[in-house]
Amino acid sequence: MAHGKDRHYWAQLRTALTAGVWASSAPAKTHNGFFLSWSELLRKFNKHCAGFQDVAEIASQTQALSIWLSANAADEDQLGQEPDGHLRLASECMLLPERVQEASAGYDALKKLQGTRSDSLLLALAYYAYASGDPSQCLDYLSKVPAISDAQGHIPLSSTVRSDGSTLQPPGSTTDTSASWTGSFISAESPLSKSDIIDGRAWAMAESIRSICLQGMCHEKLHPEDPELAIQAYATAVPLLNIIEFEIPRSLTASASPSSFSLYRELWRWVERLMFRAMTLLARTRHLDDQEALIWNFFTRYESCSTHWPPTFRTSHRSIIAVLHLRALIIRFRAPYPPVTPTSSLHSEKQPQWLNTARSIINEYRTILDKCTHFPKAGQRNVKVEDLVDLSVAVWEASGTIPDRAQWVIDVLWWATRLTFNSYRIFRHMSRLLYVSGDTELAKRTLRLYIEVVSKTRAAGVDGDSDTDRCWVETLVEGARMFCRLALSRHGSGGVEEAKEAGEFLEKAKTRLDPVDKELVARVALAEGIWNTVTAIIGTYAHTRTTKLRNALQHYIHAVEQFPTPGAHHQLALALALPGPSQNLEDAITSASAAVEGAPNEIRHWHLLGLLLTAQGEWVKAQEVLEFGATINESPSETDDSQSDTEAASERTEKSEPSGAVAARDHVDKEKGEPEVHSHDGNGLITNEVCIHEMILDPDAVTIPPSATLLHTLPDHPGPTPQDAFEYALQLRLTQMALTEHVEGPEGAETKWVDVFGWIAERKGTVSETQLRSSMDTGSRSAVTQSGSVVLISEVQQVVLEVKTDFSRPMEPLLDHSTGRVQPPPITVTPATPAEPEHKSPLSPRLKRSSTDRDSSTGKKVQQMLKNRVHKGQAKISTISRKIGHVRNGNLKRTNSAPDFHAVLQNHHYQASSIHSRRPLRSLKRSNTNEDCELPADDCPVPPPPPTPPPQDAKPIPQASREDKLLSELWASSAATFRRLGKIDQAKGAIQEAEVKNQENPSVWVQFGLYHHALNHDRQAIEAFQKALFMSPDDVSAMVHMCQIYLTARHSSRASESSPDPDPDKVDLSAGLLGYMSRGPGWDVPEVWYFLAKAYGLRGQKDKQRECLTMALSLSENRCIRDLGRAVGWCL
Repeated sequence: MAHGKDRHYWAQLRTALTAGVWASSAPAKTHNGFFLSWSELLRKFNKHCAGFQDVAEIASQTQALSIWLSANAADEDQLGQEPDGHLRLASECMLLPERVQEASAGYDALKKLQGTRSDSLLLALAYYAYASGDPSQCLDYLSKVPAISDAQGHIPLSSTVRSDGSTLQPPGSTTDTSASWTGSFISAESPLSKSDIIDGRAWAMAESIRSICLQGMCHEKLHPEDPELAIQAYATAVPLLNIIEFEIPRSLTASASPSSFSLYRELWRWVERLMFRAMTLLARTRHLDDQEALIWNFFTRYESCSTHWPPTFRTSHRSIIAVLHLRALIIRFRAPYPPVTPTSSLHSEKQPQWLNTARSIINEYRTILDKCTHFPKAGQRNVKVEDLVDLSVAVWEASGTIPDRAQWVIDVLWWATRLTFNSYRIFRHMSRLLYVSGDTELAKRTLRLYIEVVSKTRAAGVDGDSDTDRCWVETLVEGARMFCRLALSRHGSGGVEEAKEAGEFLEKAKTRLDPVDKELVARVALAEGIWNTVTAIIGTYAHTRTTKLRNALQHYIHAVEQFPTPGAHHQLALALALPGPSQNLEDAITSASAAVEGAPNEIRHWHLLGLLLTAQGEWVKAQEVLEFGATINESPSETDDSQSDTEAASERTEKSEPSGAVAARDHVDKEKGEPEVHSHDGNGLITNEVCIHEMILDPDAVTIPPSATLLHTLPDHPGPTPQDAFEYALQLRLTQMALTEHVEGPEGAETKWVDVFGWIAERKGTVSETQLRSSMDTGSRSAVTQSGSVVLISEVQQVVLEVKTDFSRPMEPLLDHSTGRVQPPPITVTPATPAEPEHKSPLSPRLKRSSTDRDSSTGKKVQQMLKNRVHKGQAKISTISRKIGHVRNGNLKRTNSAPDFHAVLQNHHYQASSIHSRRPLRSLKRSNTNEDCELPADDCPVPPPPPTPPPQDAKPIPQASREDKLLSELWASSAATFRRLGKIDQAKGAIQEAEVKNQENPSVWVQFGLYHHALNHDRQAIEAFQKALFMSPDDVSAMVHMCQIYLTARHSSRASESSPDPDPDKVDLSAGLLGYMSRGPGWDVPEVWYFLAKAYGLRGQKDKQRECLTMALSLSENRCIRDLGRAVGWCL
């Protein structure tokens, strides 16, 4: 029985010491399960473990010293006076003056035991010496312990020498209490479960960690001018930390007891204190690119160990370390600012490993703050939570401000609202992040709340509880530009209210603007210019538009004079290119060149420069600028493939580019950075190869500076998402197609559409499914899988009208020699792209006659013929798809039919759209009496309406994705190319594909109307244009083409029904519609003014006709190949 009791009390003493339950009234239990106090535990230990009185004395004095150190402490794990948030040593682990005399008795008692030559005694004496304020004596005691830096020498070997699978067997241990004392609490064993505690292994590690920590703290006290001494002392604990990380955690996880941490509490106290002291010292003395990477080693160890600590353990220290670790990651890995534009690939970039580490730290820090902070009382702020908010945003900025990575930061902000009350800091960040993540409505509400909170606080005169003047101005300027972008995205004048609110934001921002801060003054001026431009474009008051545009130009000039930025030069170039008295293309090109030089990786600057060159008729120079812009932000493989083309273009550009463009291109060659190269370090972190010779904190820092110091100033405009980058690149390629068609004709543009669709296929990489609809179907169709695409336009696209004349000459009315009447300039449409049935069908009288009067059976035959052609073309898809990967620049051997973009984009069976499966085909009817008689569609008898189907629940039309909207626009653009080539059947096929991709795209119905108009089916054409206007009431193209038909003389095969003049009612209607357009969205479209002049002429209003013709002529001069607003946008 005695043999069992001595093992029991050895185990109970070691368990009490390792757990550090110094103030507990019942740290142990008897052999029968009754609770024991410290005094009773030591008495029974001396009774049953004869010959180990010195062990009991060391344990007794250690317990007494720990109680004295933790006296009056709010945290049971705190020793001495540890100021919250301070980095310096202060009086940590030191007795209060009034306690020193009381503790001297225990110190003397230990000194009397020095004859036992026990390592544990020397370590306890060193502990007392430091606590008494004598660090020199502490070092003297520690120096007498052999190989104290070799922590492995003070603990048993690893589990590989255990006698069984669960018990740690120390060397030389026996099962009898007569075993010799080896200088530590490692002598006897017990059959209880916690073997590493019972055999003394855990307490030995605690003693070693405590001694190394005291050694480093002594050096900090004695040699503050030489921190390397303390750092080297702390570094000797790394091997022991490895053992703790890989041995103790296994012991913890083997037990399902929730009190596992409490069993090792004293060990964890000293482990945390040692790493805390080491990291706070390293943060002030070592650079992040230090060769030893010691601070990264400690960060990794701390993060690993903290997984076993409860949230309430050492919250102050853990908060500091979390902030230091996050600051280190931000400084080490932060992306260049302003952020680099992502590649145009649709695939999201892989999240870097350091960001995963940062997010893990933030989540753990949130758990800690949930326990140690609370909702603030009146007049208080939860500073730690607000600081974490700033820190989270700084991490997001360091990762590249990629919108796809903003959601986790938004989650942190929502969590922070539960622990704060109307924090302006949270609202400021939230409005920005919600906008870049796509939640515009909530972003607007949050911004309004931020303005309300800050305004009320400032009005109340609460000091220190209001945002700074600079943050206030920056936030309102960013908010005003956000509202301007949203106003432009609305239909027609739908964004007037948002534009009005943006103006109010700017007025509030100017109330706290520092006139000395030129950068901020320039940003406000730039925002005011953008606001004036937006209100002029979306407004319907023609008499204020000129004033608005003039004011906008003045603000842009002021912004460039105060603080020139690429964005300011870009906006100035746009303002100078707008039609009006202030239009100056030479200065606009100069400003666009300056924007390119300032931000050579911004594709929209290159795009704008190319468009402005087209306005001057510089076709070759524009083409070279656009070609170079198309290579920006492309993947390395694509750059390599097209290297020869780029070099050739560069040689041509050097000879022919306008002043400033060559310099801009050369600047790009020097400044265009390579992708950051990453490598793995020894700690498992991903590091880049750029050396960061910077420390986390200043050498003299006492506290951590606010995390707001890590935040960048708000960018001039939000960084683009991968989808945005794709949109910008595709818009540039659409401009290239428009330029090619203008210079080489539709024949030259036809083959190049294959390259555009091949480029899209490379960006997409995958195929998505989109639900089809039957809005125009009367027949059934089979469901298929359609390819996903990318959307290009953030707002509803309108068809851009092009004047097919030489842009260097004024627009002249055309004379129709057959009628003697003035005809409008040719109007073409630039939105979408083609399908490839294997049939070339030029527009001919035979085709026109086929649209008059055929019976339903013949119509079915024609429809079947179209499907057969499609299936024949499908047979070549696989072959062409294989060739696409090896042949670039459209060098494919093709048939005489249209290009097969299906083979480029996807590899699945053809699916006709709802337009394709309309049944019966009203455009293909044949008269029962005379097949050769040409009868206008308007004169065809209207068939009786079909029987009303039984009522069914209407299914909501699925919202098209950005990708599908983009492909819809491309197919519509290709349909325009086919129509201009005379390939009517191919044009219809492209229209069908466009309708499948986006059922709500008005451009589809505009092209469908033009398709019918080419076949002289005016009634069907008008219906299509009306459908487009129903979807988008301010669609300029649909309105112009519909009014063009209204204003054209009606002809019929029957002489009695022919009319030499248009219907007067339609003329009046056209005059009203075009008059509205000329005051609103069509104010800068020459076709609107031309047909308005024609309407006035038919009404006999010659003065107004002359004014409109003059306006149309002035607008046609210096006109870009595409509309600037659609191509690059009015606001960055």
